[in-house]
Amino acid sequence: MLISPQLAHAEHGLPHGTILARGAFVYPTDVKIKSTLGGHFRVMHVPDSADAIVQQVTIAPGAMTGWHSHHGPVFVVVAAGTMTLYQADDPSCTGESYTAGQVFVDPGQGNVHNARNEGSVGVVLYATYLDVPAGAGPAVAAANPGTCAGF
Repeated sequence: MLISPQLAHAEHGLPHGTILARGAFVYPTDVKIKSTLGGHFRVMHVPDSADAIVQQVTIAPGAMTGWHSHHGPVFVVVAAGTMTLYQADDPSCTGESYTAGQVFVDPGQGNVHNARNEGSVGVVLYATYLDVPAGAGPAVAAANPGTCAGF
């Protein structure tokens, strides 16, 4: 699904992409990830992870995802374009840009953020979400934190 500059929204006010696959772990699986995002080192621990979802998201030039979080960690591969990620807890509203061929880990678990396409070509992302409760979508809507003017 293409996210347009008019912010095409799905249920809960969040844009969505095409879910390519969803499944439950066959055996109890604990996940521990150490990564840096937004200049902060983070440790994510998911005991007995719930479902995993793989999704393709396309963001049109000038569009953004809206403020949201995820249930658990998310591995994001940028397949095309440049995406800029803004963290709700960053009072300076300094985005971190990711370009085609790069991968980052979103910690989820309450980490509120907004992704924007500030370029002139579409952004294509492939995201693998961990610990998604059965029947739930991959994103959790969040209120605008007011840290970024004009969002």
